[in-house]
Amino acid sequence: MKQRTGLPLNDVLTGIKVVAECVRDIEKERTEQVRLREQARMDVERIHAMRDVLMDYLDRSFDERRENFRQLFERLDTAIASDNAGIAAAVLESVVKLADASPFKALQDVAATRAALGKETEWKF
Repeated sequence: MKQRTGLPLNDVLTGIKVVAECVRDIEKERTEQVRLREQARMDVERIHAMRDVLMDYLDRSFDERRENFRQLFERLDTAIASDNAGIAAAVLESVVKLADASPFKALQDVAATRAALGKETEWKF
């Protein structure tokens, strides 16, 4: 009788199991890659939405500041034209306060409020 050369059946089965596990691992990795790509896409959309809100806030805020400065300087012109030093001083004080107030500070306050509201907080009134 001629003896068969080759791998024993157990080795062949073990090899098939290893290959099957590799195929499953590859499929899991592909699924994870798809999940990560989708998560990245959602994160980018969220960032774009936050950017749009921020830009709109800044546009409105600076438009409002520009209008406030315009009105204050009109009042200052009126005070100077009427030679009213008291009103001119008060208007100039308002100009300085407005210049010191940054829309970015207000934005920090909004962000802090949003962060506080996002936490599990029990509010008592």
